[in-house]
Amino acid sequence: MTGARMRPLTPLVACTLVLASACRQEALWDEDAFHRLTAAEQGLPFQPEHPAPPPPPGQASVTPWGEGPRDLAFLVAFALQHNPSTRATWERAQVAAAQWAMIESLWWPRLNAFGFAGYRQEAIAQQDGRLLGYGPQGDLGLELTWELIDFGRRDALTDETRRALAAANLTFNRALQTLVFEVQTAYFRLDAAIALEETQAQDVETARVQMEAVEDRLLNGLAIMPDVLVARQRWEQARFRLEASRAATFDARGTLARRMGLSADVPVEIVSLQRMPIPDRLSDTVQRMMAAGGTDRPDLLAAGQRVRAAEARIRKAEADFLPIVSLYGSMAQKWFDYTPEPVGTVSRIDTTLPTYAVGLNGSWLLFDGFERVNAVRKARAERNEAVAELTRLRLEALNEVWSAYFGQLAAERQFVFGESLLKASQDSYDAMFEAYVNGLRTLPELLQSELDLMAARSTLIRTRADLLDSAARLAYAMGSPDTVGRFARRGETPAKVDPRPAESAVE
Repeated sequence: MTGARMRPLTPLVACTLVLASACRQEALWDEDAFHRLTAAEQGLPFQPEHPAPPPPPGQASVTPWGEGPRDLAFLVAFALQHNPSTRATWERAQVAAAQWAMIESLWWPRLNAFGFAGYRQEAIAQQDGRLLGYGPQGDLGLELTWELIDFGRRDALTDETRRALAAANLTFNRALQTLVFEVQTAYFRLDAAIALEETQAQDVETARVQMEAVEDRLLNGLAIMPDVLVARQRWEQARFRLEASRAATFDARGTLARRMGLSADVPVEIVSLQRMPIPDRLSDTVQRMMAAGGTDRPDLLAAGQRVRAAEARIRKAEADFLPIVSLYGSMAQKWFDYTPEPVGTVSRIDTTLPTYAVGLNGSWLLFDGFERVNAVRKARAERNEAVAELTRLRLEALNEVWSAYFGQLAAERQFVFGESLLKASQDSYDAMFEAYVNGLRTLPELLQSELDLMAARSTLIRTRADLLDSAARLAYAMGSPDTVGRFARRGETPAKVDPRPAESAVE
């Protein structure tokens, strides 16, 4: 068991390696920065170690990467490196790695150096009294203890900590997937909010053109003043919706900044996805996806490792009923210089002599007030709890894949219908506007056609955002990086994923 090493864990997307390499760079402890972060005094607010440069006038903050929009891949990589949630999960994996290394040390012998220097007095009983000796004394030596037989105690401890390390690594992998999913969904929502804002601006322009057409008909005596007032009302309503969409865009931009580990006031600019081809249609069956999501997800694998760790604790608790045999050895050099009392033929003793011992030590705890019995009961209950938690997580994973799969199918159909609805609404409005200008249609009919066109534009944008979000949700529910390839543009060769496993917390 001492030579056991971690097996490679589930590979992640290529950007995972960026964070893994960044997390390996240990930062030195900064007491002042820690004090500033945890200060409770009101007069000592938090001060960042490297304050950001002053923002330009009229802007609350600036982006760390400079100006210009960034695509989804760049923002995901930035979030993986700077979001504190992934750093905290990585440090927990490092804690598990250190605990495993600590248990591995139990297989090695213990070597202890000891020494004493000082004044000592002792009395030895004699037939006619006592012999009292006093004077300086010194000891210097080494002591070796090596546990040879423990009937599986160290095996169980090593297996438990190794399983805990595997669970921590898998939890870290799932934390990366969670962060990628959150950044993706925030990106899609911001992109949809920007597109809705642009659509609302188009609606304002459409309402303005329509209002001018009604005013022209009024001047020619073909319309009445109430028609003009209604057209102006629709124009003001479109302007109101435009301002509301701008507020939604600000909120979505702040959400994306927080997902990336930045302040909400950082103005994150993104590359639009409105002209990007949608993901390919699903080609796999729901049964296969559920099978993959029920076995390959890192959180399920981590729960399985926790079950194995609980079984190892049972073995350790049962092994505590058995004895322990250890090898013991010591070697020391003693120095004496003392005077006996009463003084006999020898008035002073000065000697230096070596001492040593070697042998086996044995210990067997026979009764401890039923502590070990209750420890076994506790370990078995923890194992049963871990099994129940694994079952619960697996059922939740299957339900998530099931829901995400049919959600994606519905989103694909809705997007196709949304495209057809927008085309039909645009054709209908163009024909209705032309007929109204020529006096063949009434204003209420034109206004209703305008409302249908506005609703169709917004519907297409929302269905597109829902489609992208459902694709990301399905990939996250399955927990497999292979589904990332579904976001590749049509007609392009998807980027190859490195088949080599990602590095674990320890080599």
